[in-house]
Amino acid sequence: MLSGSDYSWVFFAVLALLLWGVWGFTARLAAESIGWREMTVLASIGSVSSMIVFALLTRPNLSYPLDAFMLAFIVGVLGFMGAPIFYAALERHPSAIVIVVTSLYPVVTIILSTLILKEALTTRQVIGIALAIAALVLISSEA
Repeated sequence: MLSGSDYSWVFFAVLALLLWGVWGFTARLAAESIGWREMTVLASIGSVSSMIVFALLTRPNLSYPLDAFMLAFIVGVLGFMGAPIFYAALERHPSAIVIVVTSLYPVVTIILSTLILKEALTTRQVIGIALAIAALVLISSEA
């Protein structure tokens, strides 16, 4: 278990933020150039290639109970299913708005976690969700 003073996660979180930020930008460029269908196929080839290198370098243990294996498999399916829909949106609308809308996916996670896992929602989190939605409205509105 990590101690409260262990902030090593910040490096990884910021690195993911930067990679996903550049990913969103380049996805817009590619979707504009080649279309969302082609983008989905080519991006998937890039993902699979990266996954193979990752697996070779890290040698993950894949011997888990079937229910855990299937849950991880479903995570992959859901992640993939969102990709072509996301690319189709990028092809049709400015990335500054599409990315902001889709970046609110944690709100869905929070709602599901509250309803199904019975995780507590703090007042601060409710305010954060409201502010995130307000930011979406402000960023996406024409003014």
